[in-house]
Amino acid sequence: MRRLLHAALLATALSTVACADFHITTPDQMVEVSKTKDTAADYVAMTHNGVVMRAQTFEVGESRSADAPPASLAFWEQAVMERMRTRGGYALLSTSEVQAASGEEGLRFEFGRDQNGAPYRYTLALFVTEKRIHLIEAGGRQDRYEEASAAIDDALASYQIKR
Repeated sequence: MRRLLHAALLATALSTVACADFHITTPDQMVEVSKTKDTAADYVAMTHNGVVMRAQTFEVGESRSADAPPASLAFWEQAVMERMRTRGGYALLSTSEVQAASGEEGLRFEFGRDQNGAPYRYTLALFVTEKRIHLIEAGGRQDRYEEASAAIDDALASYQIKR
């Protein structure tokens, strides 16, 4: 679960990234950096001023090699909120339902916190399927995040889960 709920702030021209488990479109205001950096995430993109978005999946199952045990979206909702509050120091600003471009229902969380005297924003979208947990995160300093909010929304709206 520690890997799933890693709470570090996330620090291309229009392109579609096809990973084994999902597709996401990188907005014009961001550049994909996952191909150039060694990262645990399947996808990482960032704006010119440091707002970062990343997406990764975790295998669900009973086997020892699975990343997470089978559990409902409601279970993972509580786990995310607890982790962000207790380990990340974030305050929950809002939660809303979200739908992947491929039709799956999920949740979107908006968090905030102060860091070194500056406010920060953090968005997390969560989709739970029978085989995978999909986690899409975006974060950065509040003023920079607000400039990138339309790009973040576009990228989230483009997220397609492969069946």
